[in-house]
Amino acid sequence: MKRLKKIAVFVTCMCMTFLMCGIVSCAASGELRFSDPSTTVGATVDVTARLSADEALGSVNATLSYDSQYLRFVGGNGAVESGGQIQLTDDGGGNSEVNWTLQFQALAEGSTQITIASVTASASGGGDVSVTQGNSTVTIGPGDPSLITVAPQTTGGSGEIVIDGQTYTVSVDIPDILIPEGFVRADMTYGGQIYVATRQEAGSMYAVYLANPEGEEDFYLYDPDTEQFSKFEQISISESRYIVLLSEDKSGDLPEYLQKTTMAVNGKEFPAWQNVEASAYYVVYALNSDGEKGWYQYDTMDGTYQRYTLESADKSDDEDDKKAGLLNKLRNNLDKVILAVWGIFLVMLLVMIILAIKLRHRNLELDDLYDEYGVDLDDEPEETAVPDKKSKKKGEKESKKNKKKKSEDDFYDFEDEDDLYDEEEYDEEDGYEDGELDEDDFKEYNASDYEDDSEIEDLDAMLNARVRVKKQAKRPNMASVGPEEPPRTRVGHAEDDDTFKMDLIDLD
Repeated sequence: MKRLKKIAVFVTCMCMTFLMCGIVSCAASGELRFSDPSTTVGATVDVTARLSADEALGSVNATLSYDSQYLRFVGGNGAVESGGQIQLTDDGGGNSEVNWTLQFQALAEGSTQITIASVTASASGGGDVSVTQGNSTVTIGPGDPSLITVAPQTTGGSGEIVIDGQTYTVSVDIPDILIPEGFVRADMTYGGQIYVATRQEAGSMYAVYLANPEGEEDFYLYDPDTEQFSKFEQISISESRYIVLLSEDKSGDLPEYLQKTTMAVNGKEFPAWQNVEASAYYVVYALNSDGEKGWYQYDTMDGTYQRYTLESADKSDDEDDKKAGLLNKLRNNLDKVILAVWGIFLVMLLVMIILAIKLRHRNLELDDLYDEYGVDLDDEPEETAVPDKKSKKKGEKESKKNKKKKSEDDFYDFEDEDDLYDEEEYDEEDGYEDGELDEDDFKEYNASDYEDDSEIEDLDAMLNARVRVKKQAKRPNMASVGPEEPPRTRVGHAEDDDTFKMDLIDLD
């Protein structure tokens, strides 16, 4: 039994040992792989390299080898050529994968390989990473050999150059990746000696790679016409265009509104001229990709450069003087304008105060005058209110009704008027009383006494004439009839239906 327990413990320990070894080996593994592109002679080709691991990577360093008879290294991110080999570096950034893109130019037909000479990598948490190495096969077909650019052979050497009282050392080994765009290796003659440098292909300016006493290396621009050195800073303004800032003082060629100042680019200061009317714009003197010197305007808001000519500046000045001359004067004399506006405001305020005082005094004098002559403004007749539309329509309706009623009243009510004439009043008016008339006063009627020899020719005409006389008779004014004045009798008679009727008397 004890023997079985010892065997079981031994087997368990062996299993745990193999398990731990497997875990350690898996955690520290990685792979560096490449792409296998195809291209033609004279063309450029991109080769990608990728290092992937199971853990986050720390620092990575790799050395690549390639055949210079088939490929010429142009450049790449995190890649530097040194001694015919390419050095790849990266800090990992806490990622489990790192990528590089390398650019080559194909020089001859055939197939060639890019191999790994050495590689080291570490995990971000510590410990080394075992990297499995790969390689890249580049296939090159027929193309245009005239496109091949071969770096010229230089015979110059190193040496010391004094610039502004400080001694610099000329570097012979210039990495291809650091050569400025548009520049190629060339010999530079200065002070009777030949130095290794780079020259602009489209011009005559040189870029010399110098090291200061502290060992810091950088390019300096050399102008053979003036034999002067200055700081070198190349700025790309498009895919195929660039400018190199110059340190020449050209203040005498610029208009007055451009004032001299300095502009810092990547820690280097260059002379610049700021537009006082538009402080966001600077004008700099630079060398373009065609080897020509000229003016460029820098927009600080957009971070862009554009060509700037003095002729366009003069024209813009004339247009600005015409269009914005008054505005510029106002800006320059803003304090005077404000004082003038305040002066006008105070004068207007003073005039208003004087007018208000005069008006107050006039009202007081009028009040005293009204009091002296006993004029009461409250006795003024009230203005007749303007009737609104509804009251106006209502009045029109009432007036129409009154007119209609008045037209109906124009017909004489003969029955009512006959009642006004009393028989007794009539008798009293004429002085006749009951019993005063005797029978002797009346004569016996004799028809012969009233005979008229003339015959009535037209009885209808006579009756019509009598009717017209009755109609033309003026209606008595009832208001003027006094209480003692007897009313006058009207001739005629009216029935309820307002129809005139007559009794014809036969005189025969």
